[in-house]
Amino acid sequence: MSRRFLIVKPSSLGDVLHAFPAVAALCRESGAKADWLIHPAFSPLLKYMPCVENAILFQRKKLGKISSFFPAYRELKKDLRKNQYDAVIDLQGLFRSALIAKQAKAPYHAGPEKPREGIAKLFYNKHFSQDPGIHALLKNNQAVAHFLGKKTDEIDFSFTLPVVEENLQSANALLENAGISPDQKNCLIGLAPGARWITKQWKAEFFAELVSELKKRIPAAHFVLLGTSDDIPAADTIISLCANAPHVTSLCGKTTLGDLLELTRMCTLFVSNDSGPMHIAAALDVPVLALFGPTDPVLTGPFTERKTILQPENVSCIRCMKRQCADMRCQDAVSPVNAADRAVAMIRNDLARSSSSSMLIFPTLMSLRSSAISSMMGMIMRHGAHQLAQKSSNTGRSELMTS
Repeated sequence: MSRRFLIVKPSSLGDVLHAFPAVAALCRESGAKADWLIHPAFSPLLKYMPCVENAILFQRKKLGKISSFFPAYRELKKDLRKNQYDAVIDLQGLFRSALIAKQAKAPYHAGPEKPREGIAKLFYNKHFSQDPGIHALLKNNQAVAHFLGKKTDEIDFSFTLPVVEENLQSANALLENAGISPDQKNCLIGLAPGARWITKQWKAEFFAELVSELKKRIPAAHFVLLGTSDDIPAADTIISLCANAPHVTSLCGKTTLGDLLELTRMCTLFVSNDSGPMHIAAALDVPVLALFGPTDPVLTGPFTERKTILQPENVSCIRCMKRQCADMRCQDAVSPVNAADRAVAMIRNDLARSSSSSMLIFPTLMSLRSSAISSMMGMIMRHGAHQLAQKSSNTGRSELMTS
């Protein structure tokens, strides 16, 4: 009988994605398959994990109500006991998830030596160490390496999100129905104006001015606003501030998670608050311009080399981790003009790479015709490296931390 693990990582979107390389490596190294205890909202992501056979749904809302707890718990316990596992590996480190995962049949229940909620440790009989000062994705890699009895540099943690054809077709249909032509798709810039914390949501005015500045520099650009139905008010405000311009389209609230992933894959650049869509772009190796204020990009930023982090360093309360704020001064310290300059520099650099070596073309540029690349290069280069440097100097380098 083949080996099988149960992965415990119910949420959130970014956290689940950050576990993908570790779980893929675990299955590759051990020749095993995996099941995954996951929140229903994020279960569609598992279509992108070939080594995961079953999604076991963690119905958090039903489990949180007295009226629905017992039937939901019985169903979950039944699902957890369908398979015999070689081990349960808890990457969440919370009491509730550890308690529920204990219902699975396995000789080993592994979890962090220092879980996020200390009481969760009571349900583990095997532990793995994680460095608290590193990125969340690297912590998961450490967990798997420790579980396998190896060093992280002895394991290949590379992972590429495959294309899911049905999601790609659905995403293309959304663009077609929105009136976005194939030519406009050649320079699609994604914008994600939402986030779970209000302090992580940059103002609609910022995004609208950024769109205006980027359109001046890249006339061929088409902007698509992406997010959930909660983000519709922000998207509507951005479109209104852009005078309902035809080069701005909102798909907020119109996409499935699979649609969102494939739409993001098509983008030449993705501009985002610290949010789930930002992590999707990073996982797809799409260039990300990420806006950070109260949170720390070193620990939870986009895990990709193709990123620029915009976070003011001249604000005393930066990285405060507060969900409420009276003045949002960190957001006011970031200039849309400077953000546009950084965005143009990112696109220019990636286009230059794609022109010099096909091996360096990142996924979103694979579909660009050579004529479109040349046209875009011409428009961006005409903007001028000197002008970019001049504007950056005028707004002050202390405004930004760039990675």
